[in-house]
Amino acid sequence: MIVLSRIACLLAVFAPMTVLAQTASLPTVQIFAPGVISGPANDGSPAFSLDGKTLFFTRYAAHWSVILESHLINGEWSEPVVAPFSGQWPDSSPTWSPDGKYIVFVTTRPKVPLKEMPKAGEPIPGIASNLWRVDRITTGWSEPVRLPDEVNITDAIFKPSVAANGDVFITVIGPGEAKAIYLSLMRNGSYQRATLLPISDGSKLDVDPEVAPDESFLIFSSGGRVAGDPHERLFLVKREGDHWGAPTMIRYQNDVTKYGPSTDNEPKLGRDGVTLYFSSDRTEATHFPRTKAQADEDLKRLNRWDNSNSNVWMINLKGLI
Repeated sequence: MIVLSRIACLLAVFAPMTVLAQTASLPTVQIFAPGVISGPANDGSPAFSLDGKTLFFTRYAAHWSVILESHLINGEWSEPVVAPFSGQWPDSSPTWSPDGKYIVFVTTRPKVPLKEMPKAGEPIPGIASNLWRVDRITTGWSEPVRLPDEVNITDAIFKPSVAANGDVFITVIGPGEAKAIYLSLMRNGSYQRATLLPISDGSKLDVDPEVAPDESFLIFSSGGRVAGDPHERLFLVKREGDHWGAPTMIRYQNDVTKYGPSTDNEPKLGRDGVTLYFSSDRTEATHFPRTKAQADEDLKRLNRWDNSNSNVWMINLKGLI
C-alpha cells in the first residue's frame, strides 16, 4: 500500500498459502516508463482510460501526495501534470471504472466542503481518508463527490477497485494495526454497507485490492502472509463458484533483490486484462566491480528513477489467471 509501505509490520500472524514455484517460466518484470511515470520520487501504479492513451497515477512523498495525468503521444508518455481534480488536498490511488465513465480515488480532504479556507496552521475540521468520485463529462471532469457512508465506513479508507457491476473493493485500516479488504456491493443503483471479505480478517495485513471487471479473480498486497517476511507481497485469489479460493503468492523472475527484499503493492490491471502494474521499491541489480562507463550509466539511471523509491513495474499474468 503506497500510503503505508514504509511502516513496519509488527504482527506475527500468518496464514497457510500456496507459493508458486520459482522457475524459469515465471513472468519477467519490467520497469514502466522510466524517467517519466517512474521517476525519482515515489510513484504509484497507473489507471488507464478505455483506449489506453491517458493514465492517472499517484506521486507522493512523506508529507503529501498528488494525482498526476499523462498522455500517450507518438508512443511516448507525456510529462505528467497535476490532474484537474487533484492538488488542493493530498490525493492518491485513482481507479478508473471498467466502463471509463468515472474515477474513484482516495483523498484526505474534509468530508464536508469547507465554507472558507482555514488560515495556515489552523486545524482543519472533518479530515478523513475517504473515497471520492469524479465523473467524465464533455468538458473534462465533474467536481469530486464523496461516496456514501456505506462505502466510507471509517475515516481510514484506502485504495479502491471497481468491478463492472459497480461493486467496490476497499482497504480498511484499523482498529489498531489491522489491515483488511472489504466489499461494498452495488445493488439497484445503491451501495450496500461494506463488509469484510471472507479471505481477509485483519490479522494478515491485507491491502490494495484489484478486482477483475467480472470479479473472476482478485489481486491484493499483504505484509502478513509469508512467515518471517514483513514486506508486502502480491497475492492472487480466484473466484470459485459462490466463494473465493485460497490466496496464492504471485512470483516473478528476480522478485527478491540482491541486497534484500522489496515491497510490492498497489496492483492495477491494464485494459488488456493480463498486464499487471504495481508499485515497488525494487531496484535494478548492480554488479561489482564495474567499469567507469557502467558507473556513469548507473548514475544516470539513479537520477532518473532507480534510487530505492517506489516505481511502477509490470508483469504479464498470462498463465496465472
